Amino acid sequence: MMPIIIALVFGFASAVLVFALRSKLRRRFERDVAWLEHVFWRFSPSPRPARRYVVIAYIAAATLLVVLLATTKNPFVSLAIWGVVVLIPRWYAARAWAKRKVVIEEQLPDAVRQLSSSVGSGLSLAQAIERMAIRAPNPIRTEFYVISNYWRLGADFTTSIEDAKRRLELADFNLFSSAIIVNHNMGGNVTATLDRLASSLESIARMRREVYAATAEGRMNIKVLAVAPAIMLGLVSFMDGEAVGMLFTKPVGQFVLAFCIGLTALGTWWAWQIVKSDV
Repeated sequence: MMPIIIALVFGFASAVLVFALRSKLRRRFERDVAWLEHVFWRFSPSPRPARRYVVIAYIAAATLLVVLLATTKNPFVSLAIWGVVVLIPRWYAARAWAKRKVVIEEQLPDAVRQLSSSVGSGLSLAQAIERMAIRAPNPIRTEFYVISNYWRLGADFTTSIEDAKRRLELADFNLFSSAIIVNHNMGGNVTATLDRLASSLESIARMRREVYAATAEGRMNIKVLAVAPAIMLGLVSFMDGEAVGMLFTKPVGQFVLAFCIGLTALGTWWAWQIVKSDV
C-alpha cells in the first residue's frame, strides 16, 4: 500500500510542478525545436519537421530518469548520469558538424577550381554552381545543392550565398562568398576572380596542414595526460583494491575523486587551448 501512496504523491507533485512551470517549459520546448530545426537545416537540403523528434526525446529522457531513480540507490548519481546522457545529442551534433566543416574546408579549393573551369567553358556562375550540386563530392555537394535550390524557389543569387555563409560559418567559405558577391554586384572577370580565390584557398589549406603537423606532438601529449590518471588508478586497484574502493564508497573519497576529475578536465582543456590552431 505504501509504494502506491508514494507513487500517487510523486505523480501529483510532478503534475503540480509541470502546471506551475508550464510557460517556462513551453519556451524551453520552442528553443529545443528551434535548435533541432537548425541542426536538420545544416545537414540536409530537405530538413524534417523537428517537433515530433523533440517530443520523442522528452519522453525518452523522462523514462530514463524514472528508470535510473528506480534502479540506482543514490539519487545524485542518477541525476548525474541522466544529465550526461541528455547532453549527448547536442555533443554529438556539434561533433558531427565540426567534422563536416573540416571536410568542406578541404573540398572547397578544388570546388572553386571546378567552378572556374565551368565558367571558363561558357557557363554562368549560377549554372556552374548547379553543376557542382550534381558532380561535386559530399558534403560540399549538399551545400551547392542548397544554394541552387534557394534561387530555384525565388531567392536572388546574393541572398542564397549569404544564407549559405550564415549556415556554414567557415572563414574560407566567407572569403569565397564575399568574392563572388562583390564580383556579381560590381562586375568583372569571374574566371580570374575564381582562379585567384582558388590559389588563396590552396595556400591557406597548405598552411593549415603545416600547422596541424607542427602541433601533432602536443595533441598526442594531451591525450596521454588525459587518460594517464585512469590508467594509474586501474594499476593501483590491482595492488590495493580496498584503498581504491574507498574513492567510490566513502564521501571523502568521492569528493577527492570528483576534485581530481575536475582538475584533469581543466588541465586538458587549458592545454588544448594552447595547441589549438586557427589559421
